[in-house]
Amino acid sequence: MARLGTDKFVVEREKEVATRLSPGVFPTGRQSEWSAQNRTLTHSVHPLTSSVALCVAGKQPREQLKTEIRVYEQDQRIYVCGFGTTPDERLSFINDTHAVFSAIQSIMDARETHVGADALLRMSALYREAMLRQVRVLQDARDSEFVRSESDVFQAMHAVWHLLEIVYVTTNSGLSASVVPYYMEWLNFNFPAPAAADGERIIGSSPDSNALAQNPDVWPYVQKLALRGHVTTVANMLERIAPAQVLSAAASRWARELAQTARDMPLASSDETSGSFNARWRRWNSGLQSMATNIGSMLDKADDDALSALAMVVDVMRGDADSISRVGDTWQDVLGAVLLYSEPTAQTERLPALAQLVLEQFESDDFTLVDRTLAALVRHELPEFLVYCNQIDAWLSAHVSDLMQHIGILDSCRRVFKVEPREHYLVFLGERYLTHEGLWRVAMDYFGLCRTRVSQNIMGEYIVRMPLESDRKAQQVLRVCERYKLTEAMERVHRQLGRQKWQRGRLGAAIAHFVRVNDSSAVGQICDQLWAEYLASGQLTYGPIIDSVLATSAHDRVRFLTVYRDFHECYKGGEFKRAGKLLLSILVGEIAPSHA
Repeated sequence: MARLGTDKFVVEREKEVATRLSPGVFPTGRQSEWSAQNRTLTHSVHPLTSSVALCVAGKQPREQLKTEIRVYEQDQRIYVCGFGTTPDERLSFINDTHAVFSAIQSIMDARETHVGADALLRMSALYREAMLRQVRVLQDARDSEFVRSESDVFQAMHAVWHLLEIVYVTTNSGLSASVVPYYMEWLNFNFPAPAAADGERIIGSSPDSNALAQNPDVWPYVQKLALRGHVTTVANMLERIAPAQVLSAAASRWARELAQTARDMPLASSDETSGSFNARWRRWNSGLQSMATNIGSMLDKADDDALSALAMVVDVMRGDADSISRVGDTWQDVLGAVLLYSEPTAQTERLPALAQLVLEQFESDDFTLVDRTLAALVRHELPEFLVYCNQIDAWLSAHVSDLMQHIGILDSCRRVFKVEPREHYLVFLGERYLTHEGLWRVAMDYFGLCRTRVSQNIMGEYIVRMPLESDRKAQQVLRVCERYKLTEAMERVHRQLGRQKWQRGRLGAAIAHFVRVNDSSAVGQICDQLWAEYLASGQLTYGPIIDSVLATSAHDRVRFLTVYRDFHECYKGGEFKRAGKLLLSILVGEIAPSHA
């Protein structure tokens, strides 16, 4: 597999997407007529999302036309098209993983250092649990092309994430020195083979050992079991086959021998030294080598199809590279068998060399995107790996780059990328989330937790363009500004809210927002409006408005209205002495406007 050139790692553009409108903009089969009758298309792009509004418009105003034009039904429609939008089916997954992402950043803030391996393992398990839960949800949904595509994406993401966890977290956390058992667990969980249904079908169609031994699918099935390390099932199948009278005596004997040998396969344990395990492994492998020699001698003297098939199982289990390659369909299969039967104590550092030897046996042009991603990972080619992750899904590249940052392995990507990879992928994901109206708050956290000046600037530009449809939304926006110290954006939002409240007649709320940004001019204008209303009506009704902002504002106009209100109430209540003092304080303090 050829390594990608460095220029591959520049920021990639999104793939072009073709959107077909149904029903269409043009009357079917009458496009030329449609265009000739003063029609064109116009559009408007949403400032925050990737939505586009599209409709029919006239090339000239209709009043300027000399002849009447035909009106089509499509002329009355407005099409709102979303490109790269986030589907509702992902909302639960997005919210669950956003909570995990935020928790990781909180741990880092608390410790002011890298997140520990134990915490990363727990968080990684939560991510994987969310992916698998999403797969189950999709499997229960009504079948469609979208559901199948989404299910494939999430299964691919889980396979990639799981292997990354094993290679860089699990085997580096002190839990195990060997990567082999974890790799085999990963392989059999994410790419299960052979299918359990195949075994059930073979057993079900073979009522006795003779029928089983003669079943053409049984030996390929046993060989696949051996390749994947399912040695107990191998032993069970061989014990079912061995009594068959259609087998030669030699084949029956060696089937029983191999069944027992499979059951005796050494397994490493945490309380055993590597020296002790290696000694047990060498004895076990030596027994297989002797078995292969004896079976080979018998096959040299006479043809025996069953014995030949049995020999292939022995060769796989003794780690013969050629036999493993013949039985294995994928490079993941072959690498797993090589690790399991040839290097059972291999550590993570050994993976790149072994993977390269295995990958050279396969044609890279036939690899899927997932194949390429996993191959780059096991060869420790992290920049290439991260690019492939982004091609699988934006969620994957964003969270993988974050995990790599916490592990401390992102520097190899920084030396190759023309942008800061973690920031780029997190911001890109946040922008995708902004296409869904229910995810803007999640998007802001992905921007904010990038912790870079660039991401702060981007967030500030987005936040001031947020539609503030309700007081609740406005308070959420302000809390985001406060959390991420977006001082300039917060001031602009307060001014925007102040103008909104002013236009809607909520003058107390408007004053409160303008006071937060020290906009004395706006506060003064609102107070002048209240005073003018009083002069026009003779009714002093602004008291509750002033009381609502009195504690937060020391503006002269607010003080004037407050003192004058108190003066008015004292005078009306016959407290002339106190009323006089209040009026005198207005005059001495010079807080009254010149036109009052």
